[in-house]
Amino acid sequence: YCPSVPAAIAFFALFMVSTLCHLFQAVKWRKSFCWVLIMGGIWETFSFALRITSAHDPTKKAIYDISFLLLIISPLLINAFDYVLLGRMVTFFLGDVKLVGIRGSKMGIIFVCFDVVSFIIQIGGGLLSLSTKAKDAKLGLHVYTGGVVFQQLLIICFLMLTISFQRKLRYKRGPKKHGSKTLLNILRVSLALITYRIIFRIVEFSSPQGSKVNLYINKHEFFVYVFDAGPMFFALVLMNIWHPGKVMQNDYKKDEYSSQSNEGLALQGVVLQRYDPQNYGQQNMYGYAGVAGEAR
Repeated sequence: YCPSVPAAIAFFALFMVSTLCHLFQAVKWRKSFCWVLIMGGIWETFSFALRITSAHDPTKKAIYDISFLLLIISPLLINAFDYVLLGRMVTFFLGDVKLVGIRGSKMGIIFVCFDVVSFIIQIGGGLLSLSTKAKDAKLGLHVYTGGVVFQQLLIICFLMLTISFQRKLRYKRGPKKHGSKTLLNILRVSLALITYRIIFRIVEFSSPQGSKVNLYINKHEFFVYVFDAGPMFFALVLMNIWHPGKVMQNDYKKDEYSSQSNEGLALQGVVLQRYDPQNYGQQNMYGYAGVAGEAR
């Protein structure tokens, strides 16, 4: 089929807007780990930009190939963000508590490393599938399928960790628990959308060349939008609406010194005046001096 230009333009604009919003939100709430999600959005945006170019000049196969490659590997970055996010949530909400013996600070690293392995397998298979030789292209599709199966197995293991996190969170008390359940549910929805997309790709690439399923998918463009681009866009938008920065804000404020005197130390709204040898006897070494901003 010839790619639909209006559809490609629409998704190019949608991904670009969502990605720019993520960039703004990451800066606003100082969440540097969101760069992974932003990069995934950038790859999706460029994929549809190249798809538009390819539709206008279908003779240049290289442009379409790059567009296709970006489309099938960019979800890995969105998936990696989910791994990193749970690790940050464990550290923020539970502190040093471990999930199945893994600390939150190491959890994201471990799963991202496995995700990189999946990435290498998938990009290798994706590149091989673009070969002009039918045998190599078929092998590439099988390799890519193995990569997405491995990715799905990681997601299943990861979901077990989210269950463990939820159980430990039940016993957590204090204000930091606020918003954790909603963010955890959004994380699970994101993983469900990725799984939905993976199942489609497994069905597509595991179907024999020339089979009814394979021919039907290859002749209808809506599969790209309904089963791949659409779910990934919703995964990005969900994180726009319920951004982790809204929930995982810094739970402390820097101590401020009184602007009226360099002798008072403001700490949690109370100024404690320092010891003054000339005034000793009229007050204790660290006598109470009043609320912040009233230092003598």
